[in-house]
Amino acid sequence: MMEQPSKTLGTQSLAMNANLTASPSAARSRTLATISDQLERLAMRVADDVARYADAKAGSAGAGFVIYYLTDNSGEPLKTTNAGDFGISLDDIQRTSGYAHLSSYCEELSLSLRIDEHYYADEPRPTKIYRVVVDGWN
Repeated sequence: MMEQPSKTLGTQSLAMNANLTASPSAARSRTLATISDQLERLAMRVADDVARYADAKAGSAGAGFVIYYLTDNSGEPLKTTNAGDFGISLDDIQRTSGYAHLSSYCEELSLSLRIDEHYYADEPRPTKIYRVVVDGWN
């Protein structure tokens, strides 16, 4: 099982930090669109990543997984704190078209998909990062 190194999945054209100056609903919509785009791009690479790690034969059968980190425009992990500043929750992320597409694609490949909130820090406020986990291959 290999944890995918943090790679910038954020788009250059939609800067989350620039959203701070927009109206709250417009900033929220743009931020969700950016997250959805990241999930769409994962759908284009997940099959290759799974094949590469499955061929590595690491771990026990049926226990393979790949982890991707959702990122902000600076390449840093997307945190519950900065997403929360836009009023975005895990449920909101899971309702995006990008998540729906990635989820159906994983189902076609008989893989499991989930987004979890992984502990990141307690200071200056409790923070978790959003991770996309694809698993369940033999």
